[in-house]
Amino acid sequence: MPFGRHEVTTPAQTVLDLARMLPYVRAVSAIDQALWIGRPRGPLATAAEISDILERTPVARGDRRARRALAASATLSANVRETHMRLLVVALGFPIPRLQERRTLPSGRCVFGDLYFPDADHWLEIDGRGKYTSPEYTGGRTPAAVVIDEKNRENEIRREVRGFSRLEATDADHPQRVYDVLTADGLRSSKPRPRAGDSVLR
Repeated sequence: MPFGRHEVTTPAQTVLDLARMLPYVRAVSAIDQALWIGRPRGPLATAAEISDILERTPVARGDRRARRALAASATLSANVRETHMRLLVVALGFPIPRLQERRTLPSGRCVFGDLYFPDADHWLEIDGRGKYTSPEYTGGRTPAAVVIDEKNRENEIRREVRGFSRLEATDADHPQRVYDVLTADGLRSSKPRPRAGDSVLR
């Protein structure tokens, strides 16, 4: 496709090229970001476009890796950490979650859950620390005001669901911690707790 005086690959071709060579989590993250429907101008590519390129081009090294990543991709992962956590909880044996679960609370507030497990009615929030400190999210409020507002929001959500968990985005780098938090909060896994050093995501 043209870009000024240059020719560049389309977003679909670009993420396919990345998915052919990147490790699993990074490959899915790249595809997820291209497919993300929350972008103001819409997704950069669709799964069908990426799949079509795979089917009509000669077999290339990394095709199997790309197909696996494409099969695990989603259109609602707003950021790389959400992708990482989604892949991790499934690899740990927890149910496949829904993304960006939308609820209108009794107060009238509309909320979105990062990951939601419908069969268990379990809500999972994934927080980055910027949520409490970055002007992009605080909207002029003090950190204390942000924490109080978030706690009130959490209390209201807890009254609407059977289970609730909160993890930091960086917890995705610690599978045992994620497993322990979710099981302690009542979410059941089909797998045993990972041992230290286990390669949970390959």
